[in-house]
Amino acid sequence: MSSFENGIAVMRAVTMAPLLGYFPVAAHFKLFEALVEFGPQATGEDVLGACKRRLPASEDAASAPGLDLIKDTLHAMAGLGLLDSEADNVFSPNGLTKHLAAHPSAVHGGVHFSTEMMLGATFLFPMLKATNFEYPFRECETPIQYAHKLMGNEEYSKKHTYSIMSDEGRMDSFNSFMVGKFFKSPSSSERLQKLQYDLGAVLESGPPTATKMVDIGGGRGEMLLELKEAFPQLQAKDLVVEEFNDDLGDVPGITQVQWNFKDESSPQPIKGALIYHLAHVLHNLPDLDAVRLLQRISEAMEPHSRILIHELTKSKDMALLHAAMMILFGGRERTPEEFRKLAEAAGLKVTFEAFPPFGDGVIELMKPGAEESLS
Repeated sequence: MSSFENGIAVMRAVTMAPLLGYFPVAAHFKLFEALVEFGPQATGEDVLGACKRRLPASEDAASAPGLDLIKDTLHAMAGLGLLDSEADNVFSPNGLTKHLAAHPSAVHGGVHFSTEMMLGATFLFPMLKATNFEYPFRECETPIQYAHKLMGNEEYSKKHTYSIMSDEGRMDSFNSFMVGKFFKSPSSSERLQKLQYDLGAVLESGPPTATKMVDIGGGRGEMLLELKEAFPQLQAKDLVVEEFNDDLGDVPGITQVQWNFKDESSPQPIKGALIYHLAHVLHNLPDLDAVRLLQRISEAMEPHSRILIHELTKSKDMALLHAAMMILFGGRERTPEEFRKLAEAAGLKVTFEAFPPFGDGVIELMKPGAEESLS
């Protein structure tokens, strides 16, 4: 590429923050849905009218945004490529607009990456300078806590990022994002089958009285419900979702249990389960915390038990998520070798692993000697 082309590419890579700042506005006023519903073309006035018609009956006209805000937000979204703009104040939906309108979880994800993530990224370098470039970050000493400290919010400066989100009433939105992410992906059972992990055989092994799967950090139990659909013989008593908070609401068909692994006085409540499942949990944790979580699960394991981990692997394509986990939680994406080191440090043995070029990798861990005792 020429110097001019290189400059344009650099400019596009480093100047997205102002545009992303408008994304929560577009999400709040459902501008993507409004533009899709309106038709092939719309002006800011058209979209504003649609927004006003969509206001809940409990809200009055004072809750409606002003025209300038709508026009500038649409203009910013066009700058991101999330909709098209053929002329000044003329907007039309494109494929990305329609995807956002049809997948609310993607909108929730955009909101969190343009709020918590933007806040943390803004204070990354100031925190590094203030701490003489101490790195990596600790779990509750990330740029998020540093930002709140400088803004005078001492309470939040000492809390985990998830606790801050909960206090701000944002965890419901985050859980909605985690259900569908930015696009629909194959179910866990389909992914495991593709990676040649015989989940059916594992579910048939072990004592018949053992809990089949404990999904730690499993949110609203979506993965377990998918599993139940693939294996309809599974009952609610076979499937347990564990979360540190108890405000997820009742989920028919599975058992809900509260567990905070950070509380050393609270042991893993389900003993001898067949599978302890961790999907995108370890990447939230610094290495020492990840090892301790594995150890605490191991304390409840029997020879037939295993830990099944779903995680993305560290790569150039996952650089965004690696940076996000570090900034938000002091966590990280990991290479296959780093996962093996975590297992070794926790006193566990890798008994299965598969790391595809794209999508979740799978790692199975058991106690040393357990695999041989079952054969």
